[in-house]
Order: sequence, then C-alpha cells, then structure tokens
Amino acid sequence: METKLQLLLDHVSKWVNLSPDEVAIFLQHWEVQEFQKGEYVLYNGKICQYDAFLLTGSVKGYYIDPVTAKEEIVFLAIADWWASDLESFHQGSPSMLNIQVVSDAELALISKSNFESLMRMIPKLERYFRIILQGYTSALLRRVYMRNALPARERYLQFIGQYPALNQNLPQYLIASYLGMSAEMVSKIRAELKS
Repeated sequence: METKLQLLLDHVSKWVNLSPDEVAIFLQHWEVQEFQKGEYVLYNGKICQYDAFLLTGSVKGYYIDPVTAKEEIVFLAIADWWASDLESFHQGSPSMLNIQVVSDAELALISKSNFESLMRMIPKLERYFRIILQGYTSALLRRVYMRNALPARERYLQFIGQYPALNQNLPQYLIASYLGMSAEMVSKIRAELKS
C-alpha cells in the first residue's frame, strides 16, 4: 500500500512494527498539508496545534532576539524529520517560535487529540515517540555544547559531519545562524576547507 504518508510509516517502522490493522488506524489520525516557500506553520505567541513530520521540503524554527532584533535559528528540518514546538504542542502554552517553510513542503500533521487517541489505540507507538524525543533532546544538548564550547571552524565541521543532508539542502545563511556565526564566517571556513 503506497500512501503520501509512506515516508512517515517507514520512519516509524525503524523502531516499531505495526500490523496492517494498526497501519490503517495510524493513517486515519494524520492529515497531509502543502505549504509554499515563506508560509508559516506556526507563529510566535500561538499555541502549536499540530506535531509535524516533513514529507518533502524544508522548514526553519526561529525566534527574534529582543535585543538585536535578529532572527535566531533554533532548528532546521528537511524531509524525514520532525518539526514542531513540542512544549507548546504538549502543554498548550503559547509558542516562542516561528516555524516557516524554507522550500515548498508537504507536512504530515497530527493534532493533540489525535495524538492522544493514537497512543491509546496503539500503545507501542509510545516507544517510537520516546525514542524520537530522546534523539531530539540529545541533539539539543549537543547543539548547546557545540555553540558554547567550540570555535567556529569546529562547530561547522561537526555540523557537516552530523547533518550532511542539511548542509546540502539549506541556504548557507540559515546554517550560519543555526551555528551562531555570520554567513561570511561560514564562507571563509568553506573556502579554507577547499584549499
């Protein structure tokens, strides 16, 4: 059975085996929505209504620094990645993030009520979402360490080693912001690496 949600099903199947009946239940809880470049999936101050899995395209999660008024990238995501404000989604609190589409995207969306229903109907999915959450938490901690403890060149080298697909599919200025450096610094590092 081929579905628009096949990429998500493949992602889930890395950690949890679903029976055909469970797959049918799983698919009923999701909706697929298309977004154009520049559109917002979530605005700062709004409650995150959906957890989102990218089927195609790319998005950025960011906030505006109140002192510098600069965009500060919190996360970048491409197809086969999750992209959401989990605190806002699970707690029902206003988001501090904007999530904006970088390149035309198709997202699999699940509402909070559908998420809770899915967990009740297929309890083994809790294992999948725990594993995803652990990976997300580890990535955040690694990023804090990287930004606070490593010089620019090392940050960039770690980034391209850890996330080669992001490096290939996203604009340099977004990668620079994510790494806490200027686009010029990323250009300089790239030039040094080529020579």
